[in-house]
Amino acid sequence: MSHRLPNMNQLRAFEAAARLESFKGAAQELNVTQAAISHQNKALEEAFGIKLFQRGTRKVTPTKDAGAFADRLDAAFHEIAEATNALIRRELAGEIALSIAPFYGNRIVLPRLGKFHTAHPGLRVSPQMSSALAKFETDETDAALRYGGGDWKGLTSLLLHHDTLAAVATPEYVAGRSLPIEPAEIATMTRGYDRGRREDWDKWFEAAGYEGSPSGVMMEYENRARMLDLALSGHGAVLCDLIVARPEIASGHLVQIHPTTIRTDRGMWVVFPETATPDPRVLRFRDWLRADLGIEDP
Repeated sequence: MSHRLPNMNQLRAFEAAARLESFKGAAQELNVTQAAISHQNKALEEAFGIKLFQRGTRKVTPTKDAGAFADRLDAAFHEIAEATNALIRRELAGEIALSIAPFYGNRIVLPRLGKFHTAHPGLRVSPQMSSALAKFETDETDAALRYGGGDWKGLTSLLLHHDTLAAVATPEYVAGRSLPIEPAEIATMTRGYDRGRREDWDKWFEAAGYEGSPSGVMMEYENRARMLDLALSGHGAVLCDLIVARPEIASGHLVQIHPTTIRTDRGMWVVFPETATPDPRVLRFRDWLRADLGIEDP
């Protein structure tokens, strides 16, 4: 059966104003301006052809009939919210097959899965640990965590976090030096970099205010995991994303040797085939992981 309903925004503005007896309070609750609340309620009064509020200096009071109407709206909105939550709970169930590179999965994702499953008892993430890129057309994969610039053809890419690079090394490698270490001294160290990313060190030295010519040995590695091995072996310094290096920094196996950091356009992304209706389970996992990592950037 078709239902002829008033404007929903006007109803929400009215219900909040009537319940709080304040246009200002309704505006704060709905995150709009007080003028917008006033306009919506005036429009609703004109549509109904009746007066809904007695307007005072500091508050507005709904008329008797309007108050009863507001109570029924409150109950209706509550029912809508309950129905929505029930639908979402049903959709947030089952198993997500998630492709993850072992380097990132072992240090960032796997240690957190227990907390995610506790928070979402009907939903399971099944990690597929592989360094190969997921082939969605043939693999039984719902989504993947992929490192790069986020511009993969045919895929929707949702940012997990950008790289924030810091200079790190083992405490043993920098033993006898006072932290933070001056950029001029870091410039003499053995320094590792990810293949094709030598300029990251140039950008870091520029951000740190160093204008000299670095003289230390530079060593290229085929990927971030191998590069980090240089630092963990105690034979040099590397620029590593602070989220990726967090476990080693927290355990004391690595230290940040200078406070300068640089943000890159690279990072970790949640990717899945382009679709008009993304899997809400994947979206929930991405949002939960960002929150657990303390990520606030867009």
